Amino acid sequence: MPNITGLSSEQRKRFYALKDALTAYVEGQTITPLLKGLGIWGEVFYRAYDKCVALDERGKPFGWVGLLPYLEIKPRRRTAPLVKRGRGGLAGALMQFLDTHSDIAEALEAYLLLNATRKRGGEAGIRHKSAHMEFLRLCALKDPQESDWPFTSRRQAAGAVRDFTNAYMRNNYDKIVATQYGQKAATKAKAGNGRVSRLIACMPLDIVEMDEHSMGFIGTVRIQTPEGSRFVDAGRMTLLLLTDRHKGWILAFKVICREAANSGDAMDVLHAGMVGETDWAHRKQEHPPKQPLVELDVRFGWCGFNCLLLDNALIHLADELVTRVSALTGCAVNFGPVKTPARRQLAERFFNELERSGFKRLPQTTGSGPQDPQRQKPEAAARDCILAETEIVALVADLVRKHNANIGKQNLAASPAQRMASLIYGEERDQYLFPFLPPLRQGEADLSKSLVAAPIRGNLKTGRRPYFSYLEVDYTNPKLANDWNLLKATVVLHVVRSNIRLIEAFVGDRPLGACSAGGRWRWSDHSADLRRQINQLLREGYIENDRNDDVVAAFLRKIADDYAPSKKNQKPIKAAVRQMGDHNNRRDVPEDAPHSTTQVQDAEAAVNDLLERASETTTSHYMTWDDIGAFNGDRHDY
Repeated sequence: MPNITGLSSEQRKRFYALKDALTAYVEGQTITPLLKGLGIWGEVFYRAYDKCVALDERGKPFGWVGLLPYLEIKPRRRTAPLVKRGRGGLAGALMQFLDTHSDIAEALEAYLLLNATRKRGGEAGIRHKSAHMEFLRLCALKDPQESDWPFTSRRQAAGAVRDFTNAYMRNNYDKIVATQYGQKAATKAKAGNGRVSRLIACMPLDIVEMDEHSMGFIGTVRIQTPEGSRFVDAGRMTLLLLTDRHKGWILAFKVICREAANSGDAMDVLHAGMVGETDWAHRKQEHPPKQPLVELDVRFGWCGFNCLLLDNALIHLADELVTRVSALTGCAVNFGPVKTPARRQLAERFFNELERSGFKRLPQTTGSGPQDPQRQKPEAAARDCILAETEIVALVADLVRKHNANIGKQNLAASPAQRMASLIYGEERDQYLFPFLPPLRQGEADLSKSLVAAPIRGNLKTGRRPYFSYLEVDYTNPKLANDWNLLKATVVLHVVRSNIRLIEAFVGDRPLGACSAGGRWRWSDHSADLRRQINQLLREGYIENDRNDDVVAAFLRKIADDYAPSKKNQKPIKAAVRQMGDHNNRRDVPEDAPHSTTQVQDAEAAVNDLLERASETTTSHYMTWDDIGAFNGDRHDY
């Protein structure tokens, strides 16, 4: 029996009258006198009976629910034929016409789909007038004399075709939303669809979300020139964020000046979350580490998580990321489609907070779109704002700390920091089993290092001592150079992505120590991304550099020389500027380097000794051309 308390008195009276009539009819009583006494027309009675015995989507009868007012079991269809040359009484004429002429119905729906999905041969979206013209064209093929409906009506079914087109777009919304209304509407439509995630976090670090987002302002990079500091716009920066779903705690972040993040950036953020240092990817030597969870319990200095939520972006699908994260932390990696904010609600909510409380308050904001009034020549405003890339990182770090300390509606009217402190150091700590990790074994690397396999090369006949190559640069150290048994063996490199001037090498579990880069790369610390950029400029001839000069310093001088004299609004090549911004923002902590001062000195002495021995000859005091090619540090013969 349905609940009828919300019905009016007349509707309740009608409901009970139909119910009594149907009960008497099923029991076999004479129904005609009863219907007259209740004032119910026979057509109304039999229609109510059909509703009650109709089957729902589960295959069960509707029952007394069919007696509720305004309930339609199936859509209404016109059955009466159209009146020849009739001007009125055309309700349901279009659907009856399409049912009769199925070929026109299929052709019209194909035309709407062609335009809605913006395929070749169609318009850039559905237009009601165009749909009506196409419908008339299809009808004219069937009725060249134009003697039947719709040509006989005053508006030739324009209103009916408009309603049909609107119904088509509503019924096929998910299929056509991106091409008909734009990508923003398609992204928005994925939220609020009534589907709740089956992944429910039961404790802190149970489920963590990682996502990336373009920041809504134009970033700037400070360049030191002979005329002083200049600020060059570097386009929109990217923010990578790692959040805990249970308490809304921001675990880690990283600001990227480059146009797109890579798998190394994602691993930096994950490592920062594992060691409990929010701004790990940007910390400098002079700044002490900020590890609020470690201050409560030192075990959070090496802690994993149970489930990691990612989208299916290319950087997340990298084998290095998925394999190593699962093996090191033991977590389950859960992938989902890109541009689906409902799946990573916490990360998207924090991005929204950043936009409102930070980025849209800057003069160089890009607003919410090209037509946003807040967007006022952001590139020029960025150059005039005098905001360095390190200050942008500090702004994001302050906003993260503000979010973690903010008291909101969730977390029992406490901040994420207070709730985490209560769970870790309070009375509730015994109720949870946090995913603490065991210490690393010898030869095992954390996520701050990339693992790369490289063969050891060398030649006994020519005197070329053992070495390996990484990113077009040769590496060696005294231990490796003096061990000829390692030729053709494969070493595993533990590459610190923020500083690859020296790299730790392992043969199996046996360490070979820190190996130094040779040639022009041995002078300055530099990241793997910066070396790729400089190598590209060297190949294209944009940087002139001697074999033993500091190529990193030459790259920085080139940027300063190129942009110092340009007082006009010339748009610089942003790729080099962005790499310089990442170079300035990179983590620079001596303890991370895989070497000590003694190892550095030994490695440089070994390289110099090799160069001196290679230059020894009985005919000249200078190195031969072949020897220069063998020891120039880039593995190419000249």
